[in-house]
Amino acid sequence: MSQHSITRLLVVMAFLASSMPYSQAFAQQLESPATSVAAVPIPVAHDTANLYPHSNERVETLVEDRMAAERAHLWRVAAWGSVNALGGLALILGASRPERPAWWGFGAQSGLWGVVNIGIATAGLVSGDDPTRGYEAAVSAERFYHDILLFNLGLNVAYSSVGTTLVLLSYRGVDSARALRGHGSSLIMQGAGLFVLDLIAFLGSRTRLTGLLDMAGSLSGRALPTGFAFTLSL
Repeated sequence: MSQHSITRLLVVMAFLASSMPYSQAFAQQLESPATSVAAVPIPVAHDTANLYPHSNERVETLVEDRMAAERAHLWRVAAWGSVNALGGLALILGASRPERPAWWGFGAQSGLWGVVNIGIATAGLVSGDDPTRGYEAAVSAERFYHDILLFNLGLNVAYSSVGTTLVLLSYRGVDSARALRGHGSSLIMQGAGLFVLDLIAFLGSRTRLTGLLDMAGSLSGRALPTGFAFTLSL
């Protein structure tokens, strides 16, 4: 072997020896599990209130707001029912059914709805509501109340639609047309009045539900050279 070849071989061996520590470190890096933000447990929605004290206070505030809003709504329904019950009773006593069947029918229908609404409101106020604890319970209770109000809004539209149908039928030459017109007019009024009351409560519930859901935050991720990073926005 020539001296030039021996010199070249010695240079290559020296280079390999000097680069070995870096090669070992690189191999250890590849063999070891990648460390990234992904290794850190990400809080899920129902743990948010426990991990962030200020969120827990916010949840309790929204729960108290819901309970107060429910009571206020029931009191409004009770007041509306009382007006209808008293007004309906006055019309029944003051209007002769044979002579003024429309007014009598309007009064009878209104009085009946008034008694029913008073009963529903009283039952709700007497039963009360146990305070919900925790984020999941608060969201579940608010969502249930929200959905009930939404369902009631649909029923209110149906009440007014039935009343409108009765009024229209009363002009078709049917029997007891005037009495039918009175009952139909009362149904239109009941549906419209309850729709306004339920809409007020529904909008408040929707605002509180949005606030609760916003507290859960959003989770996003992006790829990194050594792993995958998650970002939780609260």
